[in-house]
Amino acid sequence: MHALLILAPIGLTAAWRAAGPTVALALATAAIAYPIQARIRHAAARRHRRAAQLPQALDRLAASLRSGTSLPTALTEAATATPTPLGDELAALADQATRGRPIAAVLDDWVRSHDDPATRLTATALVLATRVGSAPARAVDGVAATLRERQDLAAERRALSTQARTSAMVLAAAPIVFAAALTAGDTAAAHFLLTQPAGWTCLTIGLTLDAAGAWWMSRLTRGHTP
Repeated sequence: MHALLILAPIGLTAAWRAAGPTVALALATAAIAYPIQARIRHAAARRHRRAAQLPQALDRLAASLRSGTSLPTALTEAATATPTPLGDELAALADQATRGRPIAAVLDDWVRSHDDPATRLTATALVLATRVGSAPARAVDGVAATLRERQDLAAERRALSTQARTSAMVLAAAPIVFAAALTAGDTAAAHFLLTQPAGWTCLTIGLTLDAAGAWWMSRLTRGHTP
């Protein structure tokens, strides 16, 4: 990490001298954006993995409840059979419930930490089942079935929006490709864009607007989390 902090300014300075400020600015932007984008992708992959684990964990929880075990014990058994990240969450819930904390308070904290529709639905079903005395296994089974239906619908929406996402990528890449072709084939345009302050301004504004458009089109075609 320290080596990167030392080498990055050297590389940017060399790029500035060799190819001009525009290339150096583009490299600096990419160097800043890449780790941010990597963290965003990692967080999205973790959320997707957690959402896929939840129905299976609820099946295990319902099976334990159906056998007559208490909810804290059922949470412990479900946590043991569920990998990270959801397994760790269930283990923490089971530990707090086992220590005597009210299950409603435990589930409220869980919802505040993971405020998504699936978590809220699961916590609500468990709280209602424990308070009104209904069969908790039946409630958990119903939530698991509902979450699977939502995930199937979300997968279908993603499949149907593939063409829209591809079109969005093409629209976002087209201005960059056109600018690269223009500067490669037109010496006057390249001189203006790469060496003149007005050209740098045009490039900066264009890249900013293109990035904003790509972000907005990505949001439009992403859909909602089930």
